[in-house]
Amino acid sequence: MKKFAFLLLALVCYLQPCHATDHTGNNLLSMIGLTPETATRSTVTALIGEPHRIEVNKKRTSWFYKLGNTEVVISWSKKTEALLRFSFKTILDAKTAFDNSLPYQLKSGTTNLAQALKLLGTPQDATIKGKTQEMHYAYQEKVLRLFFRDRVLVDYCLY
Repeated sequence: MKKFAFLLLALVCYLQPCHATDHTGNNLLSMIGLTPETATRSTVTALIGEPHRIEVNKKRTSWFYKLGNTEVVISWSKKTEALLRFSFKTILDAKTAFDNSLPYQLKSGTTNLAQALKLLGTPQDATIKGKTQEMHYAYQEKVLRLFFRDRVLVDYCLY
């Protein structure tokens, strides 16, 4: 019995360091929680690090990130240093089947952004711009599009 317990302990210790975790989803969910009024450049770099590439034009500065299979673009106003737009797109290897009970759990006017994220998980792509937020979830045969205003669900459609 002692040999079995020792072997089991050795196996657990061997397998534990090999466990890979993806923190990209958590970081993106934290970014979705930021508002243009509260987001600063230092907050963003603390959450997801330094940008991979920076583009500057007359009105805005765009930061580009590559986080695993997710591409993130953050645009800042050159005049006010405020967050103008945050968007990301994830390249999915495999799409899951659509759960027909999901639309019944979404309520226009009452479901907020955090509740939708808890229910549906990380979207395939999302765009946050000012007072509007839009998220897309890709399934095998369908795409679920959610549209929020001031972080409250206004409309959703399945196509």
